Amino acid sequence: MKLIALGDNVIDAYRNTGEHFPGGNAVNVAVHAARLGAQAEYLGAFGDDEMAGILRRALAENGVDCHACPVLPGRTTKVCWYDVVDGERTYLGITTGESWVGALQIGTAEQAELKTANLIVSSCNAKMPEQMAAVQALPAVFAYDFGEKEKYRTAAYYDEVCHGIDLAMLSCEPMDQAAFAALCAPLHRHGVVHVLGTMGAAGQLLSVEGEILQKATQIVQASDTMGAGDAFLAAFLCDLYDAGWQKGRAMPAPALLHALEAGQRVSARNCMEQGGFGVRAPL
Repeated sequence: MKLIALGDNVIDAYRNTGEHFPGGNAVNVAVHAARLGAQAEYLGAFGDDEMAGILRRALAENGVDCHACPVLPGRTTKVCWYDVVDGERTYLGITTGESWVGALQIGTAEQAELKTANLIVSSCNAKMPEQMAAVQALPAVFAYDFGEKEKYRTAAYYDEVCHGIDLAMLSCEPMDQAAFAALCAPLHRHGVVHVLGTMGAAGQLLSVEGEILQKATQIVQASDTMGAGDAFLAAFLCDLYDAGWQKGRAMPAPALLHALEAGQRVSARNCMEQGGFGVRAPL
């Protein structure tokens, strides 16, 4: 199975500890998928600064292909700043440098590369909603992480990005099944097949064809929750694809529950490491 993670790359910087880590939703998902045995590729635009070099080396060292990524001269890598205390992070802001590399622009070469994937995953942090229709028209199973911000849960945003989403993931506060069903309803009306809600220590909820599945989680003492959702998503997607997932197909409850368990295992393990996937940047 070939998974292409499409979107952002960043350096996560912890102000209170002075540590830096390669990251970004798409980078994290690609690394975790590679560690699970998938043929994993990252597709996004790189700058040519020192931080971009660190990101590219981290991907290569973790078995992720990034040969198709454009490297843009004179462009800089985004840094996301946090304080991390007792495993929980507080977002402080971003630094984009003099000329941030920005979102990938999909041209003929990138489109051809995406056609080689069995599974494509992207997110709101890719900052390329206007390009999602073309990506979702491809034969690959498609997953999209809508994150936690309300600005990505509007009818206008759904209209822009929902053109054939097999799995939508939302980071949620703990809620009951009725509240989750209401949250999922507009996504299902936009044709989304599965909607996954991750609620941290409260577990996960999953909506498919009007049925709600719920999975409690095993509580762990986290060293760092950075990248936990990305680790979960990578494992969930890989496990479900191995169970026979195809584009536009609603998967049966046993396969979905098995994939939720796989996601929990990998996410819990990642919480025992620092950063998105346990690799420090030498900065």
